Amino acid sequence: MESNSKKLISFLMKHEGKDFDAILEDEIEGTAGFSFTSFIHKAKIHIQAGRITVSEPQTGKYFSLPLCGIKQICGETCGQYDIAITIKYNNDYGIFIQIFEPCYS
Repeated sequence: MESNSKKLISFLMKHEGKDFDAILEDEIEGTAGFSFTSFIHKAKIHIQAGRITVSEPQTGKYFSLPLCGIKQICGETCGQYDIAITIKYNNDYGIFIQIFEPCYS
């Protein structure tokens, strides 16, 4: 398995149970590209063949990321409570993931 894939798995597994916010980014200049955002509360991490899934057990919401074709993983963390990375793929897509402590109310 690629080094970046292992880094991604380790990073996400370390934060299982926290809240995840993921945003798809594309690098298509001057045109409307794809975008989405997905908020996952109290995430569960699942590793399948060729991908990793972050899911919300209560609602069934999820997002999946391919484990192959990762060009680089950029740390975006700015402090103890602002944990974030950007995953850049060979196809010029990127996923920005921010992780928060779950809010218990």
